[in-house]
Amino acid sequence: MACTFCHSENQRWFPSEINIHPPHGLKSIDEPSVWAFPALLVCQDCGFTEFVLSGNELRNLNEGYPPYEEASGRRFGT
Repeated sequence: MACTFCHSENQRWFPSEINIHPPHGLKSIDEPSVWAFPALLVCQDCGFTEFVLSGNELRNLNEGYPPYEEASGRRFGT
């Protein structure tokens, strides 16, 4: 499988621990964050990283946070 961003074949899997914070800055400072433990597929050439959240992690995000329109369609790191 090639990197989605640069099409390199030079990718590696890494275990991870991610703490996902509410997307509304200081307005949501008291809201709880969501912990996730996905495996990360990291391109060793450009750094683009992909992961998939489990059903429980995704459900926690969908139930806990309203949509964050500002980030829609953005590609981070570009």
